[in-house]
Amino acid sequence: RPNPNGHYVDGPILNMQYKSGVGHLPIPIVHGMTLGELALMINGEKWLPAGRRCNLVIVKNKNYTHQTMYQLPIAPSPNLPTMKSIYLYPSTCLFEGTPVSLGRGTEAPFEMYGHPNMTGYNYSFTPRSVKGAKNPPQLNKLCYGVDLRGLSNEEIYSKGINLEYIIAPHHNLKMGDKFFTSFFELLVGVDYIRTSIIDGKSANEIREMWKGDVQKFKIQRKPYLLYEE
Repeated sequence: RPNPNGHYVDGPILNMQYKSGVGHLPIPIVHGMTLGELALMINGEKWLPAGRRCNLVIVKNKNYTHQTMYQLPIAPSPNLPTMKSIYLYPSTCLFEGTPVSLGRGTEAPFEMYGHPNMTGYNYSFTPRSVKGAKNPPQLNKLCYGVDLRGLSNEEIYSKGINLEYIIAPHHNLKMGDKFFTSFFELLVGVDYIRTSIIDGKSANEIREMWKGDVQKFKIQRKPYLLYEE
């Protein structure tokens, strides 16, 4: 199927030290490939154990390129109900490795973030137990933070992975390393993002650190692409 975030590649390549159920391959956070292309790459790069290869039959999409802004006809999850949430997901999903709520248990999951102890914010929300989020972080607690729904879709996806969302509450809560759980590295795939945020580096400075990974991956994946970039 087409990839709704198939128009760009971003993020560091997974250090296999952090291989897990949420990151299993040495690819960036946003790989920008269709599942058919990714399957071809898995075979071609011999990423399956014991030299295994899948017998693939790929039915290509018509009229699709990697710059096609494909709109999903069905929400892939109760927690990704809108295209805006899907465009924000590569950035706001990183809150899963922190105590900050990303809006699970609200009407707009992945489109907001907040915490009961964040100060200086006018926007507030309270996560509730709902279908698809029975026990969300900060359940029934009034959280203060940011509503991202006012951003245009174009502004969101043009910036790619935006670490400013994570950096602001990290500095606001003043928790240091305790702001992050061990799950954070499984989500980002490397250890230097946590340490860079703690050291006070900006989002753009950290982006520069994975720029080489993006360039390397684009070259590596090129033989497996079925659609024009």
